[in-house]
Amino acid sequence: MGTVSAVTHRTIRRATAVITGLTIPLLLATPALARDDGEIPSHIGPWYVVGVYVAVPLLVFLGICTFVLLPAMLRAPRYRPGKPWHHDPLWFGGPDDPEEALRGARAGVTSRGGARAEW
Repeated sequence: MGTVSAVTHRTIRRATAVITGLTIPLLLATPALARDDGEIPSHIGPWYVVGVYVAVPLLVFLGICTFVLLPAMLRAPRYRPGKPWHHDPLWFGGPDDPEEALRGARAGVTSRGGARAEW
């Protein structure tokens, strides 16, 4: 008897895993296939099952996506870098009268500071 190569050994392990993975769920599901004398057979067709387990979750998913994406689609276009700006300038957190603040600013006071900490 010769030795089994690593490739053959790996193939055997994969085949065993696949067979086991298919066999165990089928063996565990066999009690569900048993019929009781008092059981009434259901007349649910395959389209009902597809509708309940595929269509309903798909509709819920699409509804959530719609509610998430709809506000962004309804908004006005955003500013993109490199495009012209069509709005008045706005000074966030600035004084109430920016024109007066700029006129009263002194050049010597505003020319220092920055990353070198030369305040």
